Amino acid sequence: MVYHVPKGPDTSRSTASKQQLRKVFLACDVDDNSVLTKEEIKNAFDRCGALFPGFRAWKALKRVDKNGDGRVSLDELDDLIDYAYQRGYINVN
Repeated sequence: MVYHVPKGPDTSRSTASKQQLRKVFLACDVDDNSVLTKEEIKNAFDRCGALFPGFRAWKALKRVDKNGDGRVSLDELDDLIDYAYQRGYINVN
């Protein structure tokens, strides 16, 4: 009898995709203040190919904005990237 043992997630691929997402989000920080507004997050999701980037930005803020200031700081950026990655935004151009 042959058993298939899964290797687990391809961490090199997920790391590369998350790095690409980080670059997209940081590139959308137009005022370069290391804080992403809803509009900047919307632009990032638009670049990632979201059908409704405004909705996706709103949902992302609800999920990752821990201090409730309506923006995503560098401390919250990893959570935003994980959120985008989990929703399939991995092939970023």
